[in-house]
Amino acid sequence: MLPARNAAHHLEAHLAAVARYADLVVALDDGSTDDTRAVLESHPLVKVVLTNPRRDRYAGWDDAANRARLLEATLELGASWAMSLDADELMDPDDADALGRFVRGEADPTRAYLFPVYRMIVDLAHTWGPPLWVGRLFAPRPGHTLPSERLHFVPVPTQIPRDRWVRTTLRIQHLGGLTAEDRHRRLAKYDDADPDRRWQESYDHLVDEPARSRPWPGRGRLLPVVAHEPVVDDAPLGSDEPTMSVVIISRDEERLIDRAVKAALAQDTDEHYEVIVVTSGSDDTVSRVRQTYPDVAVVDLGPSVLPGAARNAGVAASNGRWITFPGSHVELRPDTVAKRVAAHRMGWPMVTDTMLNGTQTTAGWASWFLDNAGLLPDQPSRAIEGPPSRCSYHRSLLAEVGGFPEDRRTGEDSVVNEELFARGYGAWWAADCVTVHHTPCETVSILIRHHAKRGRGRAQMLLDAMELGEQTPRQVASGAARWLPGRLRWTHSQVRGADREIRARYRRSVSLVAAGATAAWVGCWVELIRGGLVQRLVASSRPRATRWR
Repeated sequence: MLPARNAAHHLEAHLAAVARYADLVVALDDGSTDDTRAVLESHPLVKVVLTNPRRDRYAGWDDAANRARLLEATLELGASWAMSLDADELMDPDDADALGRFVRGEADPTRAYLFPVYRMIVDLAHTWGPPLWVGRLFAPRPGHTLPSERLHFVPVPTQIPRDRWVRTTLRIQHLGGLTAEDRHRRLAKYDDADPDRRWQESYDHLVDEPARSRPWPGRGRLLPVVAHEPVVDDAPLGSDEPTMSVVIISRDEERLIDRAVKAALAQDTDEHYEVIVVTSGSDDTVSRVRQTYPDVAVVDLGPSVLPGAARNAGVAASNGRWITFPGSHVELRPDTVAKRVAAHRMGWPMVTDTMLNGTQTTAGWASWFLDNAGLLPDQPSRAIEGPPSRCSYHRSLLAEVGGFPEDRRTGEDSVVNEELFARGYGAWWAADCVTVHHTPCETVSILIRHHAKRGRGRAQMLLDAMELGEQTPRQVASGAARWLPGRLRWTHSQVRGADREIRARYRRSVSLVAAGATAAWVGCWVELIRGGLVQRLVASSRPRATRWR
């Protein structure tokens, strides 16, 4: 279902893309002054062309009436599925092909499906800003009606309740703002169509300029159509392909490495798995591992490197279908590999675990609560509703995102986990998969320094989001201001439902939990200020330049 006005320059590419998944197009020419109608009427995919009288302005644009006519015509044709797409929108060929398979297979006609719309910048290889979620796909039925708002409504029948709206990973590329001229022209369109801002409070964001853009990513082979659903990788393992790679990261931690490696090698499983130690620094970890554990592969990176570089070196040296990074502070239980693999085989590309506390000081417990309050012991396994704080991966996913960032001291895995979850990959908490974390936060001073560093890592992610246009300076400042009380309330709420022993440990360490959270909050603000948040807030509060016409 295609509404179009003065879109002749978009239609050739648009219709070619639509042909990958659609059987026919029902179009409406909304009073164009260019060749839109002629192009539509001459194209073999377009079966119906509805028209509105020619007009020279966007004043009078009634999107609700236009889409109601398109739906009526679609119902008359007896289509099984209807997809709304504007003329300045495309779908990546891989997404379009996935959409075609989806509607001919597993799509549920009682649901409406939402798509992320990405603003493309300069060309189809770059995007910026957060996606806008829009409802576009549904199975039309007699009696269906669309919302009556003239502009900016969700074109999904009102008869499909919101609890039946489902997010997909099928991406729409919006071409209306490729250049500065395009963006100002789009603002002028809405100035004309909605001069009193009746249908939207402001359109000024339409002319925002990104500081930098993201490269357009390809569609992953294991990406589900319905976001965060499992997808089983049923390709057979190669004869020499390990099921899992256990990559232990160590930097100047010779005194800890024996415990971590022994636990990794002592797995009670029939799975073929490999253990790799990636080490850097100035101590004798390399010699110790090579002499004591000849079956363990060792990657010696020489002088100290940041965690992202160490992780990437481990990925490069690994061969397993799935990969996990326990770290030298983590002790695997004998069934860890088996239970992780079992969860991955269910189709979950990211799997997290239950991590017990191995540092029995009060500061150690406080750090454990800060890191694990959402994954406390003695709960059932489940799909988690946000990016995991730590996990094992299907190894192909790490190549999709270009590996771990190598420019930060902490939070490198959070960057990857949030990116994968945002793309639509699902995560599973295998609650019966248990590891033990021997946190270095044995004392209050170490606890404060450690979590302040964590806060700085979070700030780096927020600064990145500002540069990419995914958050405004005001949104970052507001979220950072609310982070500390919100985090403490959330931690309290999670512990409230835990068993008696956990609640008792929490009561004894709650003051240090607050201290660690405060250190993270202060560290975040220090990094945000160093990164120019204040200057960006001042700049964003200045009046905008005169609009282009």
